[in-house]
Amino acid sequence: MKKVKIGIVGAGGQRCCYHGGCIFAGTENVEIGALCDNKAERLEHARGMYEKKFGYKINTYLDYNEMYRKGGLDAVYVSGPNYLHKAMTVSAFEAGLHVLCEKPMELTLANADEMINAANKNKKILGLAMQMHYRRRYHRIREIIESGIIGKIAQVWCYEYRGTFIEMKDWVWDSEKSGGAIHEKNCHHYDIMDMWIKSNPTTVYASGNIMKHKNPYGQKSDILDNAFIINDYENGTRGMINICFLANKEHYREFGIHGTEGKIFFSTVDDEKIHIAYNNGDKEIIEAPGDLRGGMCQDFVDCIIEGKEPLVSQKMGRKSLLVPMAAEISIKEKRVVHVNELK
Repeated sequence: MKKVKIGIVGAGGQRCCYHGGCIFAGTENVEIGALCDNKAERLEHARGMYEKKFGYKINTYLDYNEMYRKGGLDAVYVSGPNYLHKAMTVSAFEAGLHVLCEKPMELTLANADEMINAANKNKKILGLAMQMHYRRRYHRIREIIESGIIGKIAQVWCYEYRGTFIEMKDWVWDSEKSGGAIHEKNCHHYDIMDMWIKSNPTTVYASGNIMKHKNPYGQKSDILDNAFIINDYENGTRGMINICFLANKEHYREFGIHGTEGKIFFSTVDDEKIHIAYNNGDKEIIEAPGDLRGGMCQDFVDCIIEGKEPLVSQKMGRKSLLVPMAAEISIKEKRVVHVNELK
């Protein structure tokens, strides 16, 4: 089978070199055709990592448009700063390339819409790098909800506590470039909530603060390190997220769902086993390990080969922006924000 030749934009960043690993490692029918980063030192470091991992020489570029023109690529993974996603993605579509774009999709709905329009105009795939969406457990919970055994959903919540993002420098600490902590991080969680609730968010109220790391690297930061977000949906369900990025480094995440006939709960404490507690006193534990479609990277490659839509659609990527965008405004302006205000 023909291999899909992929270039990586922002190859020197942490998103492409997670904890010493390389994105697309272990993915079938793929070839890393080129790497691009605007910082030569980071690019050289990434080249060394990828060549060692994949076992062949890889071309490098300092300019992504040059890579699009000369790389002989089929697709690109866009992992540049959030505020550049539209520019990097639209240029790729115009060069005839498919795109897997890192989350969040963009900083505004208008920019996200331009990305979608460019993909459709050029008949190319736009995938969104929402790796949590591929975890089998979230889809198993969706099936449980759809079965009706816990009744009508009233509330969905998520708690996430972890250490700081202090190791991530540059644009991440500037909300005008990253969109802010909620936009950057919690689009994952709202994507999962959207899967379960199947309704549109209407109003959002959030409260947040910076208690630590107000001046990382000698630069003032406006990135929140703790927040509560509450939002309503058209179907009457309510969502809530509590985030804290100044906790200890041991990562903790939990999701919970209250229905009229029972509750679903899981957390990182017990390997994220799915716990169901019914109102009649019965309890059940379900395990659903692994990923769907071989995971995010494999799904993207397979979609190019087979001409199908990624598990995370354009519409889902755009929708995952709504509550985070509204929450950032709510915190700054100290008011309830209506989602239809967003642009």
